[in-house]
Amino acid sequence: MQVVMQYNDRQNLERILQLFLIKTVYQPIVSLTDGSIFGYEALSRISNNEININIEELFRIADKMNKSWELETLCRTKSLENCMRIGEKKLFINVNPNIIYDNRFKKGFTKNILNAYGFGADNIIFEITEHSAVVDNNAFLTSLNHYKSQNYGIAIDDVGSGYSGLNVITNVRPDFIKLDMSLIRNIDKDETKRALCKAMIDFGKNAGIKLIAEGIETEEELSTLIKLDISFGQGFFLGIPQESFEDIAPEKVKIITKCRAKNYIKNIRSSVYPIVGHISKPGYTFPSNKNADSIYEVLRLNPTITDFSIVDEGVTVGVMTRTELNERFSGRYGYSLHSKKNIRQLMNPDFLKVNYNMPVEQVSRLAMQRPYEQLYKPIVVEEEMKYFGMVTIKDLLDACTKVEVDIARHSNPLTGLPGNLLIEKEILSRIFRDRPYCITYYDIDNFKAYNDAYGFDNGDRMLSLVADILKDCAVKDEFIGHIGGDDFIVICDYHEGEDYCESVINQFSSRVTSLYRDEDLKNGHIISKNRQGVTELFPIASLSIAGLSNKTNTYKDIDSFSKDIAQLKKKCKRQVGNYFEVI
Repeated sequence: MQVVMQYNDRQNLERILQLFLIKTVYQPIVSLTDGSIFGYEALSRISNNEININIEELFRIADKMNKSWELETLCRTKSLENCMRIGEKKLFINVNPNIIYDNRFKKGFTKNILNAYGFGADNIIFEITEHSAVVDNNAFLTSLNHYKSQNYGIAIDDVGSGYSGLNVITNVRPDFIKLDMSLIRNIDKDETKRALCKAMIDFGKNAGIKLIAEGIETEEELSTLIKLDISFGQGFFLGIPQESFEDIAPEKVKIITKCRAKNYIKNIRSSVYPIVGHISKPGYTFPSNKNADSIYEVLRLNPTITDFSIVDEGVTVGVMTRTELNERFSGRYGYSLHSKKNIRQLMNPDFLKVNYNMPVEQVSRLAMQRPYEQLYKPIVVEEEMKYFGMVTIKDLLDACTKVEVDIARHSNPLTGLPGNLLIEKEILSRIFRDRPYCITYYDIDNFKAYNDAYGFDNGDRMLSLVADILKDCAVKDEFIGHIGGDDFIVICDYHEGEDYCESVINQFSSRVTSLYRDEDLKNGHIISKNRQGVTELFPIASLSIAGLSNKTNTYKDIDSFSKDIAQLKKKCKRQVGNYFEVI
């Protein structure tokens, strides 16, 4: 029976090679930044349904029968037949490491042959697959360096399984690492997998290697990978292998962009305004049916545990401190009365819990509003209504102090308003968030002439006046920043900024006169020098305001936003007197 099977295998292999019974399907490799197609992996399939073996088995058969080269050649030829339709995207081609240094392989990947397919070397990524261990390591590495020098890309496949260890990565120094699907499967539920993946991402960033997550099958896995900041993804959830080069579904692109935007907003806000989830710690948890004496014993053996949470099925039901438990057990009858009770009967169900994404300064305010006896108790942090961790009052106060220092460091020293770093973060948080906003720029007309004629002290008074007016007119928690010089910005979380602009202009018109001499106000101008040093007459200072909202405009980056606002500012500056325009 065994001889018959071997004969059938040989017969099937010969038939496939002679009749070219191989077809190629292409699975998209997707950018997890914007959902665009980065490239496609060419996957070989047996095109005759009567042959009941898969491609992996076929390669093992070919290896036993010394036909690996012939099968690799057929698969590669088929994968390149349609590549002229791929455009500028990358084509990932699987290659056995023991074939790549074969001279016949080198001859098959000359630039002339690729040009015949309408393809360039920089569009080809050799994906090193591990059908077997590398036989001649030196020849393998020499050959890879040969291809890299000709602008071919190199990817190491199935990292996390098989032979794809760190020694291969460090020796090859690939352009891409493909994380095996065994690492990606259920990564949203497995902390160890997330930690390992995060370590690989950090390694890739330091080594200049892009990571591709294989085998993404659920939205939860995709969202987790985006949160971890992995570059590219591949899997059935994003796109199945097909014989044509297909885009991914628009709804999948939307999931990626929304998740990326949400994650980006969280990161840029937390870099200056940290969220409480970033400073929380796992803490210690026990189920509510746990006996008090067994918890008491755990605490006795672990003196560093000062407090703990009582959690049932991921939901926090109470909090208790070491001191509270000791008090229950103290006294003549304390231990005998309470030791056999479950901890739910002894815990305090009145505790402060906050959402993972809540800013630390807001958490601090809530913590300080608690009754005196609860002021210094830890705070439970939840993510999606489930227990995430705990934060102590000390850690909370340390974070708030850092916020104050950072804000002070990045604020304008004259007006005390946030400066450019904070302004940029606020603008980006609006651009990447699908909520209404209106961003308005304020420029004082003829400010330099006033500053030269009246002196720097009076110039500072005018800047402070504008800052005060912008704050006085704020009624909906608008963000106000001082870009520098006579340029200010106001960010509103609503579309219609016209009323705010009009209110600012009205106040400025009535209050700026206090900064001029009566004679100049009577004349309606001052005498000063222009930028070329020529004496001119300059009108009383006015405001030019340019505003953009996302009611009709949408932006994906700060460069396109800056370009549009700069053009609108020029238009507004050409108007005489106070003027605003919001589009």
